[in-house]
Amino acid sequence: HARYVKQYLPSVPYRRALYVKGRGPGRVFAYWSREVQADLRHECTHALLHASLHVVPLWLDEGLAQYFATSPETRAAASPQLAEVQRVIRRGNILPMAVLEKKSSLSQMGAAEYRDSWAWTHFMLDGPDEAHAELMGFLDDLRQGNPPGVLSERIAQRLPYAERQLVQHFRGWSGQATRRSHLARPVK
Repeated sequence: HARYVKQYLPSVPYRRALYVKGRGPGRVFAYWSREVQADLRHECTHALLHASLHVVPLWLDEGLAQYFATSPETRAAASPQLAEVQRVIRRGNILPMAVLEKKSSLSQMGAAEYRDSWAWTHFMLDGPDEAHAELMGFLDDLRQGNPPGVLSERIAQRLPYAERQLVQHFRGWSGQATRRSHLARPVK
């Protein structure tokens, strides 16, 4: 796998699994490991997003890919990011969505940015109905090629205290089953 990536994708940084956008639907590369299922869910989420949407904000692309990398049956209770997000929430160090929206390259995405991208995605998918509806509307605007505006501003209009609600969401999250079926719910 490493030799193949180095030979045929020399400009791509090596990863255990990766999605390479190009002409057509792009390509997913992974090798068989204990994490192959999560790797494929993660990279195929990138592929589906980029095949369906005209543009995908980097932080949201990574947040959704991390969210869906965890198997559906353990997504609510056993996501690898959950304990770390809850620890950071206790200290009050979660990045605002507006900060994440300013990240335009993978080199600007460190561990905190990946973690908090997942946290905001989790909040919008499993938190208040207003946040979920705004995310779905934003994704639908992207899909249709409509100017979507800035997601943090859209969320703030619907949920004026979104950051406070994000904190409450994770403080009260005990791994209960998700309230929504994200794969079956159509985008309006």
